[in-house]
Amino acid sequence: MMGDPAIDREAFKEFEREGFSRVAQGYDGAIAHVTSQANEGILDAVETGSGSRLLDVACGTGWLSAAALKRQAIVTGLDYAENMVVIGRSRFPQIEFHLGDAENLPFESNKFDAVVCNLGILHFPEPEKAIAESLRVLKSGGRYAFTCWTPPARNPFMALILGAVQTYGIIDVDLPPGPPLFRFGDPDECQKILSASGFTSVSVTELPITWTFSKSQDVMPTIIASSARLGPMLAMQTQEQSHDIENAIIQGAKKYATDNVIQIPASVVLAVGRKP
Repeated sequence: MMGDPAIDREAFKEFEREGFSRVAQGYDGAIAHVTSQANEGILDAVETGSGSRLLDVACGTGWLSAAALKRQAIVTGLDYAENMVVIGRSRFPQIEFHLGDAENLPFESNKFDAVVCNLGILHFPEPEKAIAESLRVLKSGGRYAFTCWTPPARNPFMALILGAVQTYGIIDVDLPPGPPLFRFGDPDECQKILSASGFTSVSVTELPITWTFSKSQDVMPTIIASSARLGPMLAMQTQEQSHDIENAIIQGAKKYATDNVIQIPASVVLAVGRKP
């Protein structure tokens, strides 16, 4: 899958950069709460502890970085969306945040004890390059971990959102094409890419995630306001399509009502490897 000719890498990268900068505040208030549920599992997988030098790639607004700091790790965060980095720096001044590219890391080789990437790999036009760069900056014996959403068949939240769009709207809207969204939701694909990149002791597991909303009517507006790709896809539907999609999401979300809130299950794949 190296170098897919159908993907304009620079157009995709710029779309993602601008998109995440635009929704940084909304992302921090919504999606970051969800994705942070994987933080402890990721940090356990790379054996993060006191004095560990850890690089958080695609760090967003710094939630995973902050969780590593609580373990007394020496933390560096990197993201290519400027507003994400601005929020991270303002909230966690003890952490060194960089604006930079996961596919061309601005660090010397053999620098870090661990490199982590929580739900960032699906946003890279050439994930193989990002993984190779993570390997390069790791010390020998260091560990690397990334997560990715599982596909709709194992992910009720994604099934709800994408199923509503497939039924009542258009999935293939006019956005820069990128790598397959759920490529690394396949454990075999994770195993293959990490092994091919030079990692050993590769393991792949699944972590549960829960999306929580005050009411079912909040689901679609929240995604539009906090997602760089799903949000624009939803926003680009016609008025009629948008109405039907939102109604389907509202009705589907009601099935997950509990204790006066909506809790929709999801999951991520956690892939881990060690540098020889």
